[in-house]
Amino acid sequence: MQDIIPAPKGIVRAYDVRRSTMFGHKSWEPTTEPMPNMVVYEWASILANALANPANKTMMGMYLEFENVENVGDPVDVPDFGRDRTIQYYNDLQSSTVRNYLRVPLTSALIGSTSDDFPKGNSVTFFARSQGLNGVNGIPFSDAYNSVIFGAALVAFGDATDFTRDLIFSAFYFPTTPVNQQQPKLATSQVGLGWKISLM
Repeated sequence: MQDIIPAPKGIVRAYDVRRSTMFGHKSWEPTTEPMPNMVVYEWASILANALANPANKTMMGMYLEFENVENVGDPVDVPDFGRDRTIQYYNDLQSSTVRNYLRVPLTSALIGSTSDDFPKGNSVTFFARSQGLNGVNGIPFSDAYNSVIFGAALVAFGDATDFTRDLIFSAFYFPTTPVNQQQPKLATSQVGLGWKISLM
């Protein structure tokens, strides 16, 4: 009999992130309900490498996929994808003139427990937010260009400065029906994500 670790489960929630007037702290206000994501096959490579090389700390971050639409409120067509999603998809976005992604570090990560069976914790929620004025291929990201974040990926950074070593843990796209939940970049705030992964 073979011991197999099942793929973890995850949920994602979007937030409006803006600087509070009091003490300069940032406030995170949820803009969507929690939504499921798809954990892709590379999650196993991330875990295997972390277990085999504990001295090499895995740095988690996110890709925030965006498109500059013609009019505010225009929905973005999302691609089909499966558990074989890899960094190659994001590399291919380099040739797009309207669609790209932000490669952003985490702002924080919180360990929690989803069951009495795991009193020391079996879940982690990663938080990140949009930042910067351009995607990785130079496409502008701004409310002035009607930038809309329509999907994201939870990513392991092999090197904070070298995206070619990134591995994809999970990915998802905001639904557009029955209500469009894609997240426009606003002049007054950034788009934040809280990404919870549960290990059972």
